[in-house]
Amino acid sequence: MPFRPLALALTLAAAAAAPAQAQLGGLVKKAKAAVVGDKPAAVAAAKAAPTGPVSVKPQDRIDATSLDLFARALVAEKSWLEERARIRATLRAPEDYRRCAEVAVHGSTPEGKRLMQYYLDAIASKDNDGSAEFMTKLATTMQAEQDKIVFGKCGYDPAKYGPEPGPSALYQPSEHEAAKQVGLDQQRYALLKERITPFCNFDAAARGAGDVRIPGSGSGVYFVYEAEEAELLAPRCTELLTAMRAIS
Repeated sequence: MPFRPLALALTLAAAAAAPAQAQLGGLVKKAKAAVVGDKPAAVAAAKAAPTGPVSVKPQDRIDATSLDLFARALVAEKSWLEERARIRATLRAPEDYRRCAEVAVHGSTPEGKRLMQYYLDAIASKDNDGSAEFMTKLATTMQAEQDKIVFGKCGYDPAKYGPEPGPSALYQPSEHEAAKQVGLDQQRYALLKERITPFCNFDAAARGAGDVRIPGSGSGVYFVYEAEEAELLAPRCTELLTAMRAIS
């Protein structure tokens, strides 16, 4: 199970280390919660932020390519979630689905008889060399045919369409699927959400120009952005926040 990365671009800007509970605990949950809240006013503590250049690890930097992929992934994630919601609205109750599936492929039904005849013909065919490979291929084909019959009569399997995990869950299937669709690493997608959210939620005037520090959780903890990252993000904040709120 892939784990969502913590906000790797946080830096401790104070000379003394902040208390452990003020550092990394709960950052994922807070970053997600910030997406759906109102944009806060400039934080007064920003005036006391350290000055000087900041440095972001190369693998964590936001560039134009990853930002475009991120925007596409947000659209893909919204579509994936909407499709899941549409399917869940059509589901039978689990027990009803189980009974329907049993009847659908029962040996007394035309579909069940056809499936059994397919099996018998395959076993008797000259292609049956008795190998494990042959039997595995046959079993896979029959399972696919059975699934097709059950789906046609009973719809989607409710066991595969449970509620989506909450925002604080470490694994988000919607993120995994969206990132895969656009060719973006899932952990990279999650990290971009964590870094972009505080930047875009912070007051634009207070961010200023050049390198940017956004107060994080706890004394002396900041999200940091190199000047090139800030220049890329600033004009797209409204677009990105709107897209993130649509999937929150």
